[in-house]
Amino acid sequence: MEKQKIDQRIQKNLFSPNTEVVISAINEIKERGNRLYIPLLLELLNTMPENEVEKEICNVLGSVKEKDSVNSFIRAIEDEKFNKIRKLIITACWQNGLDFSTFLPVFIDQVISEEWETAFEAFTVIDNLEYLPSDAIIRVSVEKINQALGNANEQKKYFLKEILVKLNSVEE
Repeated sequence: MEKQKIDQRIQKNLFSPNTEVVISAINEIKERGNRLYIPLLLELLNTMPENEVEKEICNVLGSVKEKDSVNSFIRAIEDEKFNKIRKLIITACWQNGLDFSTFLPVFIDQVISEEWETAFEAFTVIDNLEYLPSDAIIRVSVEKINQALGNANEQKKYFLKEILVKLNSVEE
């Protein structure tokens, strides 16, 4: 298998002051596909680029199909420096349909701790999981939800109870 590398020209063009050059670089990434560009795209997205650039990056992140990309998304969700784009990252997670089941507790944390819109996106990731994780991860998740229910507002309670229904259907 050929080892993937980052093309230095594309990397440079991603951070060009010229929007057309940036869009062209994003399109090259979209055509070639390479999970190594995900952190760069997230860095660029975090600079709050023009709407057109943001839309193109979100489009690419939402269409990623490489299973090895899951860790890049999770690292970004957990990294405080990406706090202002967390909702966009989580949205990409449910759009791309990758298997995030192993990281169920990360998304539950987002439902519990984030404001409503981001919590809703995290709930959507969980709701759309095709496969559920191991029993050990489910147990940790159920415990985490049960601890959070007492302090949750009505919207969050709804999300958390719905997640419990999904998780409990597996245990029966």
